[in-house]
Amino acid sequence: MNKSLITLATALSLLTLGSAHAQVGKAASEAADSVEHKVEQKRADNEAKKSGPVGKAVNKVKSGYHKNRAEDSKDNAKRALKNAA
Repeated sequence: MNKSLITLATALSLLTLGSAHAQVGKAASEAADSVEHKVEQKRADNEAKKSGPVGKAVNKVKSGYHKNRAEDSKDNAKRALKNAA
């Protein structure tokens, strides 16, 4: 009886550990996405400075999109780390 309880407890702890590992992996992926969107945001801002009026408008929209996506990815990464704990 004791042996089966220990086996069950070990199996449950390994299952929980696997779930936490997956959440940390998701957090890392979301953080990488956030950084990528930040780079794209900066690129669009630089292009807007060099462009004419229409190009400025287009690049400002791109910059806003990437800014919002970076914030969402950052929030998702924080949430995934919180769920891993």
